[in-house]
Amino acid sequence: MEQSETGSALFWSLAGSHLVLPPFPVDRSLESQGWHAGPLQSLLDRPRRVAVFLLRMGGYAVGVFEGERLAVSKVGTRFVKGRHKKGGSSSSRFARRREEQARGLFDKACEEFRTLIEPQRKGLEHLVLGGDRHTLQAFEKRCPYLSSLAKIRLKRVLEVPDPRLKVLQATSRLLYESRVATFQPELTV
Repeated sequence: MEQSETGSALFWSLAGSHLVLPPFPVDRSLESQGWHAGPLQSLLDRPRRVAVFLLRMGGYAVGVFEGERLAVSKVGTRFVKGRHKKGGSSSSRFARRREEQARGLFDKACEEFRTLIEPQRKGLEHLVLGGDRHTLQAFEKRCPYLSSLAKIRLKRVLEVPDPRLKVLQATSRLLYESRVATFQPELTV
């Protein structure tokens, strides 16, 4: 089973159990009788300053949320050729061109990310990335500024379509989503 970086809340009874993996780290350990959801609710209700960076080939979006409100943002695009389906001598040239365009996108996105986040850095509690995982991995190798935020970066990656302003605004909802697993006891007769 995957280990949670945020901790969890377990609600257990003979009738069934629910394991909740919250979107943000649990700040204390607590045991109580009954299904006491108050501490989990207060964890989710607390407004936070969260930086978000979304990336897919062809575009990026950067924003800082204060609670559910998008306080500042920057969205940009840059053309990157799609996949080449044919082989032959032109495929190498195509691959080189695509890599060059991807590097241009990553460099531009990294600069915009740094320019937007650096003045907002004080008080940031978390950084969440979203988009295509492979593209984000390649970007991380190209953008040294991203590693400077490692202490506040959460491991989860938001699944989002092309990073546009509307998509960035909608991530406020995704930031506060918890994952829930339900377990039912086996009945023996």
